[in-house]
Parts: sequence; structure tokens; C-alpha cells
Amino acid sequence: MSGLKNVRERRDDALSRIGWDELERVLAAYYRDVGWWVEHIGTGGTGAKTDGGVDLRLRRNDEVVLVQCKHWNAKQVPHNAVHELLGVMVNEGATGAILITSGEFTRAAIDAGNRQGKVKLIDGDALRAMLGTLPETPTPGDPFAGPSMRTATPRAAARPHPRPAQGRPWLWLIALVAAIGFLLIVRAMLARTADTAIEPPADPPRAVTPTIVIHAPVPVAAPDAPPPPPPRAQTEAEIRESQRKADEAMKLIEDSTPEM
Repeated sequence: MSGLKNVRERRDDALSRIGWDELERVLAAYYRDVGWWVEHIGTGGTGAKTDGGVDLRLRRNDEVVLVQCKHWNAKQVPHNAVHELLGVMVNEGATGAILITSGEFTRAAIDAGNRQGKVKLIDGDALRAMLGTLPETPTPGDPFAGPSMRTATPRAAARPHPRPAQGRPWLWLIALVAAIGFLLIVRAMLARTADTAIEPPADPPRAVTPTIVIHAPVPVAAPDAPPPPPPRAQTEAEIRESQRKADEAMKLIEDSTPEM
């Protein structure tokens, strides 16, 4: 980096101590968190030898923004980097570009970014305000060191860890009340089932005694019996006697019946 200007203030913090590839991953996680679809095409994400001047490609709706990271802590980023990113943006047909450094830009680079208008510059101060405080990278062999930056992102590092359940005694009270309520419901269901089981059955239908009609046997003449004799004709004397008896019976009825 001969010919480049030294930074006015060299930093010594968690951001300056992480690797350039880790900075790419941290920025990719940040832009995903704020709603961009992120394609990590830099060497830190693909393992390629060159990145073609672009580390991240951001997409949201109709916007396509290219991001180039310069993890420089000793030298200032010159205006050439601004022009190179602008050329890549035009070739890809992107709608915007962002040039990021963890250190500083030269005055010429700042003027070039302002003049073009489509390349946004983010220096070390703006980057630290954007990402927040990063966890420190542990010193090798230090048993009391915190988690490595390779397993943490800015948002994940700031996310609080859940407290153990024993620190919340009211959870046990809620569980106890829920268990008692469940037992009461089961008991009510069992009682209703028992009431239904001991309910007396309905009266069975009464048996109807069938009426048996016994018909008197019709006498049947024996096949060998002789036919009955024909009726005898009455004589005139018998007819007169029958008429006399009938008249006497009528006379008796008339005498014994009172007049109406």
C-alpha cells in the first residue's frame, strides 16, 4: 500500500481486531436483519481468490445495491476505490453502491462519492455506530475469554439470553393452577358418566296375551250312518192345535202387559 496516506487515528477495538472475512459476514448478517436479501459473493463468503470488486449484493423490491468492504486500519481508502465501485455498479446495472471501511477515507474519496451521488461512503465512525458494540475476540489460551466473533453477529451479541426457569417461581404457580383445573374437569366428566350409568332402565313393553278362540266342533256324520228321515207333514188337527196354543199365548201376553 505504498503511496497511500496513513490514517489520522489508528483504532484498537473489537472491530479492528476481527478478520476481513469476518467483517464481510458481520455486514451480511446486519443487512439481512434490516430487511435486505443478501448474496455474499466476496472472498470471505465464497473462498474465491478475487471478488470482482464486490463483497455483498443486496436486493429489496426493485433495488440492487453493491457493497464493497475495505478493512483498512492503517491506511486511508483513496478515491480510486470509489471510481472502481462506480464502474462495477454501471456494468451490473445496479441502482446503488456502498463503500465501507473500518478506518478512514481520503478527502478526494469523500469528494468523489459526493460528486457521483450513487456511491455511499461509510467510514469507521459510521460503521461502529451502525453495528454497535461487538464482543471481543478471545485471546488464545485464555480460559476466561468470551465467545469468538466467528460464532456471533451484531444482533445476536446484543440479544439477551433467557433466564433459567428456577428464577421465575410464578411459573410453578401457573403450572399448579393448570393441573388443579385439569383434575377438576376430569372429575366432573367422571361424575357425569357415573350418573348416566346408574339411571334406571325404561319399563319393558308388556307382553300381550293372545286370545284363543275355541270353536265348538261341528258334528260330522259318520260315513256309515243312515240319512235322517224327512220331516213328517202335520195334520189339520195338529195345525189347529198349534194355532190354538199360539192364540192362548198371545192372550196371556196381552193380559199381563199393562196399557201404556
